Amino acid sequence: MRAAVLAQFPKVVLGFSHGSDTTNVHTTGFGITIDLPIFDRNQGNIAIETATRQKLFDEYAARLFEAHSDIATAVADIRSLNRQVAAAEAALPVLQHLVDIAKEASDQGAADALGYFQGKANLNQKSLQIIKLKQQLVDARIALELASGRYLPMGEWRRRLEY
Repeated sequence: MRAAVLAQFPKVVLGFSHGSDTTNVHTTGFGITIDLPIFDRNQGNIAIETATRQKLFDEYAARLFEAHSDIATAVADIRSLNRQVAAAEAALPVLQHLVDIAKEASDQGAADALGYFQGKANLNQKSLQIIKLKQQLVDARIALELASGRYLPMGEWRRRLEY
């Protein structure tokens, strides 16, 4: 931009010359050349540079907005996943208690083994669901780090993103 603005002013060139011919005649002189920008005054190049500068600013603003959006999405995902993990972990003791009761009933002959195995399968499915949720939570935390461009230690995540 600066070069385009400076190019609109006249260029002045000063030159000195020295010459001699075969008859031992020596000439010395100087010359001045002035380039007058009468018609366009480099307005086209100034407009191009201004448009380029505006385009760069618009691209920067779009990237900044996208980064803020990615960070907000990652934070919302982390909070949601934290709530889901907490709810699923709260259900584990209840399911474990049901499995223990079904095991006792099955051992005493008061219930069939199918109820015990069904309860055990439900407990295993809930444990697997918790593992998948924690994996999604780690992925969301990595997405947050990538979007923010900062490394966030585990303790700092918990402190900042408590649900």
